[in-house]
Amino acid sequence: MMLSSLAALLATAAVSVKAQEGAGVSGPTTVTNGYSCNPATCKLPACFCPSTSPPGGLDPKNIPQFITLTFDDSINEVILPQILNYTSNYVNPNGCPLASTFYISTQYTDFWHVQRMYSMGHEIAVHTMNHVGDPPAGEITGAVQAITTFGGVPLSKIVGFRTPFLAFTRNTYANLQAAKTFTYDSSMSVDYGAVPVWPYTLDNGPYTQCIPGTCAAPFQFPGLWEVPMYTLNNADGSLNAAMDPGPVPGGNPGMPTANEIFELYKSNFNKRYTSTRLPMGIYLHAAVSVTQPAHITGVHMFMDWIRSSGYSDVYWVSNQQLLAWINNPTNIADSLKNPALDCLMPAVDKSNTEVCDGIDNTGNGKIDDGLTESCYYPSLQASFTSCFGCPDTIPNVSNPVPFSKPRTRTSVPVAGCPNGGTWNPVSGACVSLVRQAKATPSTTTGAGNGNSGAGKNAAAADFGLPSILVGAASLAMAVFFAFGN
Repeated sequence: MMLSSLAALLATAAVSVKAQEGAGVSGPTTVTNGYSCNPATCKLPACFCPSTSPPGGLDPKNIPQFITLTFDDSINEVILPQILNYTSNYVNPNGCPLASTFYISTQYTDFWHVQRMYSMGHEIAVHTMNHVGDPPAGEITGAVQAITTFGGVPLSKIVGFRTPFLAFTRNTYANLQAAKTFTYDSSMSVDYGAVPVWPYTLDNGPYTQCIPGTCAAPFQFPGLWEVPMYTLNNADGSLNAAMDPGPVPGGNPGMPTANEIFELYKSNFNKRYTSTRLPMGIYLHAAVSVTQPAHITGVHMFMDWIRSSGYSDVYWVSNQQLLAWINNPTNIADSLKNPALDCLMPAVDKSNTEVCDGIDNTGNGKIDDGLTESCYYPSLQASFTSCFGCPDTIPNVSNPVPFSKPRTRTSVPVAGCPNGGTWNPVSGACVSLVRQAKATPSTTTGAGNGNSGAGKNAAAADFGLPSILVGAASLAMAVFFAFGN
């Protein structure tokens, strides 16, 4: 949403913050009664039984430790600088940048920013159009259509889903499977201390109790993966929330301090790293990271600690990458060249021609210069930017792609461009651009200099955004809690 619309919403923003999905701490602690799965018949890639051991029979001490960083809800010009603080300048041991997963609600989303994050190597997944719990099919398929049409994400790459408020039922999963688009869901909370289960397919139903949603029988969805949302364990063994963790025992009675957030993630990491190497998840609302400065500082402290501790086997990956590795598991040494963890670097080089792909292709500091279109709808007080043309109105459940006139821009092909090509929506063709070389990490996974203050200003400059947006974001985010969550 552009600033002109944002100003109108600020006047009506709610004072209190609504409860967020994943805020509960009543994670499942037992395996579903009567659950069974036969690994002799449930085999990759079509099926995968739940397991508390790494795939492929690998020794936990000889596999990478994976961390998944995910964001829920809208992406827009207010939220984006904070997202960049998390995702910029981190490099995995194989030289690829950190990859995170964005579960997008299209309401209040600026589609050009979706395209930007996708072109930078992040996964774009679905969180419905209007942030509706137990969503009807149109909320799911409509979001898919809008994201691929206006955000430039190839349809074949939109394979993940998370239910708003984590309010799922059997119908939610039935709608996912019927859409024939999705590979996985990530909505079920799991207490990893009690049931340290790796992602698995739902051929035989849910392995653990369904929390916070419901799983009325029959609940078998062959081939559909469940990527659990792992709750956090406090130092005393009690549970903390999977998403946007709350107060810790004996700590600050209000929201956790930055050091408490850091210690919480650090202790949960150490428990995994020294035992099962179960994937670790950091699940965030980008808006929370703005309204709670201590939270973003604590996460940065954790990320910088990973780097400074000298780990050469820790990977920050998207959920797509995690599932790809499970389908092709490799030890630490072989994972350096495992295609599942590989990346397509951004198309940036001074010899390039600028195309509308969300990347500064020529490296002159001007992203998609003169190529984007601003779409404004006064009666709805809504707007967004896109490389793919302006529809008659905002995408909606009744009409996710509301064009009535011939388009001047062409949608990205279902499979994207082959051989690392870049889609040019103006010419309607794949073009070959020079891409950046992979980084050679001086140590391991980590951030540039760990200066979160400098990162904020750099993020604003990188997106061509006024620096004042960073300072004003705390007030603005009340809008997105009140209207978008």
